[in-house]
Amino acid sequence: MKARHQALDAVLEDPVLDEVGTQYDVGHWWDVQSVGSGYRIAAEAGEYLVEVSPAGRSDASLRFEVMLLTHLADRAFLAPRLVRTRAGRPWHRSKTGASVLVSEWVTVGAVDADLAQHRRRSVRVLAEYHAAVRSFPPRLRADGGPTLFTLEQQGPAALEAFVGISGWYLDADGRQRLRSGASYLWRQYVRLPELLHAGGATLPRLVVHGDFGRSAVVLDGLRDGLTVDGLAGFARASYDFRALDIAAAIKTFARVPGGFDLERCADLVAAYTEVDHLSPGEVEALPRILRLERLSRVFRLTSRLEEGSPESVIRELVRVVNNEAVHLRWLEEHQGALIDALGSALVA
Repeated sequence: MKARHQALDAVLEDPVLDEVGTQYDVGHWWDVQSVGSGYRIAAEAGEYLVEVSPAGRSDASLRFEVMLLTHLADRAFLAPRLVRTRAGRPWHRSKTGASVLVSEWVTVGAVDADLAQHRRRSVRVLAEYHAAVRSFPPRLRADGGPTLFTLEQQGPAALEAFVGISGWYLDADGRQRLRSGASYLWRQYVRLPELLHAGGATLPRLVVHGDFGRSAVVLDGLRDGLTVDGLAGFARASYDFRALDIAAAIKTFARVPGGFDLERCADLVAAYTEVDHLSPGEVEALPRILRLERLSRVFRLTSRLEEGSPESVIRELVRVVNNEAVHLRWLEEHQGALIDALGSALVA
């Protein structure tokens, strides 16, 4: 009990929480827990999620999320309900520069990726979300991940610098493995225009969730006395290719050691098409999108490494980069089989 009180006291020392207590009318608090990039608050008026974003998050980005949550509520889709400040504002800008967005806490059901029913329900609710946002007015977001041009132009240089720094901490075998993996990744960066030239501009666009995974799925959530499925966690939502969310679902529920379970891939597409139609072009693009996302991850990791970083951090990054090269090889070698598996589930 004493340890619990000490942990609670440490959380309450955050000055942003002091402002939340002043700006929001949720009654007396009796519990606060740190979750992700914010806090879960149990108060007299209910349970709430306090999403705290760094000072760099723009008002335009916050407005986008607020508009999306409002739109989903209007469409009766289960998602967090926004809580406004005492003054009626949809978010609060802290004195520290951080932004605060408060919503009702949504209890996320435990999603078991090994259960076919859970996988299918999760993908169906993603399709229902896509159907709900189809009428949402497009708003382009400028704060997404690295662009294709950035990856092509800066990816090889970041990779070369990473190899140069990390090589000092590896033995001869380790340096050889890293050079082999880096050489393969370098060729993938150079081939980026070729990777997406086939019909990328014609793929359907809408407001993607942007962070789909097991933790975003709400199974058996309660809304107005009814048990329904839904989604949570929309901070990374943006107007982009719908196939990005579907690729995220495949990574979440069909990834196995060394690659992807092709039968699961087909079953996921079949579950999605029970709710909405997928075009053959989207299916053919999915392996390319999966490869692009891995290259984006490699770029984010390698471009942030600086000389003087702890050896443990460097070794872990080397391990991750080598693994990404293995996954990319699998996707390239099995692209045809993956497309066939995904396409076999399309509903005419």
